[in-house]
Formats: sequence, C-alpha cells, structure tokens
Amino acid sequence: MDTYSDFLTKSPIVIDNGSGTMKAGLAGKILIFKKLYKFKGKKLINIIFIFIGEDTPKLVFNTLVGRPKYTPVLPNVKQQQYHIGNFKEENRGLLKLNYPMQHGIVKDWNDMDLIWQHIFSELKVNPNEYPIFLTEPALNPLAEKAKMAQHFFESYSTPALFIGVQGVLSLFASGKTTGIVIEIGDGVTQVVPIFEGYYLQHANQRIDLGGRDITEQLKNLLRRSGYSFNTTAEFEIVKHIKETRCQLSPTTYLVMEKKYSKFAENYTLPDGANISINAEKFQAPEILFTPEAIGYEYPSVAELLIKSVQKCDIDLRKSLVQEVVVSGGSTLIKEFPERFISDVKRLGQKDLKMKFFIPPNRQFLAWQGGSILSNLNYFKNYWITKKEYEEEGERILLKKSF
Repeated sequence: MDTYSDFLTKSPIVIDNGSGTMKAGLAGKILIFKKLYKFKGKKLINIIFIFIGEDTPKLVFNTLVGRPKYTPVLPNVKQQQYHIGNFKEENRGLLKLNYPMQHGIVKDWNDMDLIWQHIFSELKVNPNEYPIFLTEPALNPLAEKAKMAQHFFESYSTPALFIGVQGVLSLFASGKTTGIVIEIGDGVTQVVPIFEGYYLQHANQRIDLGGRDITEQLKNLLRRSGYSFNTTAEFEIVKHIKETRCQLSPTTYLVMEKKYSKFAENYTLPDGANISINAEKFQAPEILFTPEAIGYEYPSVAELLIKSVQKCDIDLRKSLVQEVVVSGGSTLIKEFPERFISDVKRLGQKDLKMKFFIPPNRQFLAWQGGSILSNLNYFKNYWITKKEYEEEGERILLKKSF
C-alpha cells in the first residue's frame, strides 16, 4: 500500500497525545458543495464545507498506566497486570500509577505502547490498516518525532503517518487560517502564530509548564496547611481538587490575599473526611502568571503571547492578533480567560487591539483540527507512507511537516 488511494480507503485514526489526557477517534468527513448564484448580473460560486463526524473524540482518558501494588493472598483471585486510563476511586489506591509522558516527551515507551494499544482495542481497529494522525507540542525535539514514527511504522506497520503541531491544528479547528493560538495543556504551554495558512515557526514560544505543575503546586500548598497526599493515587485526588475548586484571581494572588476567607470551600475526600480549600485554590494556578513562585525562570503565559507577537513581522501583527485562540485543557480553570485577557491587555501595545476566541470545548481543539485536516483532499501529499519512511528514514519527517 504505497499510494494515497491505497491507504486512505478508511478514515484516519486521530490521536491527540496529551501529557495528561489522551483524545482519540476516527476522523470525520468533509463534504464540499458548490452553489451557483447571481450577484449584480455576475455568476458567482459559493463553496460550502460540511463536516460530518463527531465534534469530540470517541475516547478521552487519562494518560495513565496503573499496576497492582499488592499480591493477592486468597486463592483463585485473578489480578490484571496493568490498567489503562481512568480508574474507579475504590481501585485507585491499589495501584501504582505512571504518566509515561512528561512535558510532551515520552519517558516510558513501554507504557506509552500499552496506551496506544488500548486505543486501537477500544476503537476496534487494526493500526496496520489505517493511516494515523498524531499530534505533538510545538518545538518538540526531532528525535522524539523520529522515535514515534519509528514505533508506529515498525511496531504497528502503520501504512501512513503524520505528526502535526497541536497549536496549528487548534487554529484550523477554529475555522481560521490567520491567528495566534495559546495552548496550555498538562505539560506544555505553547504559542503558535499562523498567517494565511503559513506556520511562523520562528515566532513559536514554548515553556514546559502546565496543568500537572499546578497540581504539584496545589499538593505542596495543601501539605503546608496540614493535608498530605503522598502516593501516586493521592496525586489524582489533588488533580480532582484542582479541576473542581481552583480558580484565578483578577490580579496577582498577593493583591487578593486578604479576601480569601470568603472564598473557602470544603472538599470531601474518598474516605469521607472534609478538608478546607482556601487561599490554595488561587495560589496554585497563579503559577501560570508567576512561574517564579515555583522557581522557574519562565515568562508568564501572557508575556509568552506578547513575545510571540513581537517576533512576528510588524506588518503581520495587526492581522494575527485579530484571532487569538485560547486552547487546551488547563485553560478551563475558572476565570482563566478573564485573567489572561486582562494581563495581555496590560502588557501589550495599546494600539494593537486583540480579539480573543475562547471556544467552550477548547480541550478538544487539537483533535478536532486533526480530524478535519486529515480527510481533506489537498492534505494527501503530507502523509508519510511506510515505503517513504523505509527509503528516507527520519529525513522525510522534515520534508513533510507544517
């Protein structure tokens, strides 16, 4: 199967490889209709694009592999060697949990392989029969992309593969060809500018800071308040506290500190005990805007956007900032859009008016972009076939990329 027509007889499998959450499913279809009409006596054509498919991926689960911590002592008790993804609360404490991907980089290829196999099993597909569209953060090392391509071509005999940048895909899913995407996931924050479909790689910005760092900071803050969470299973409890209780303050947390008491909330632990979440709910996500609070010499997420704009040609900036797309699961934290926009406006050029696009399902934008793009006819030349990979090796990854 060497030609485009050979391997694209089936809808591509789209996998958004998130450090914290995997999103996977079969790509949708694009139907194109041409409608003729007259305007002021002239014949004109209106092209209508209709997307047929799911707006959200079929599979959404934690990028987690769990293994039993204990050996059963009763006879005839069957024990699974490993568990993938989302776990019941009552079972979580019996497992040692592992995130095989950290800051967009695979650290444990064996566990990552188990996760990909789980995806194929749940989708009921054979990876050697389907083209596969993967995502990665901006500015990932070429060696990482090469190893991923090698794994899919050699371990799964994938007929064709493409690895796309998450930020570019998020803009595409938003229905735009010009704009800047700020994407904050579990392990990476990236800013990606695109002008009329051209990816401005020189202006990319990335910091290895995201949702997992917020969870870690929340865990440390709660420890200072007398609540300890020490195991990998208990880390998932802290993650849930973050997702359900944390929010951003309108300004830095130091300004709001005296007003925290009225925002105190209780959280019920799995054992029924209650803990009080007070200042911590603001302080933990604040690291996105003050990374120095955890010892990182990174710019804030707002400064990151400004830096990207400043690296773009001055003639392009006005068009780019008309579509600032906010994407990624960590932007779902309460009050994030308001705080982000406020800080960007405070730091940016006064004469450069920005417009922000904040879709409700922004945690799925990269997957949606891959789902749409992978089925477009013009995209056929971007697919890397197994034959091309065997002939050219990792060089083909540079030739066929955004």
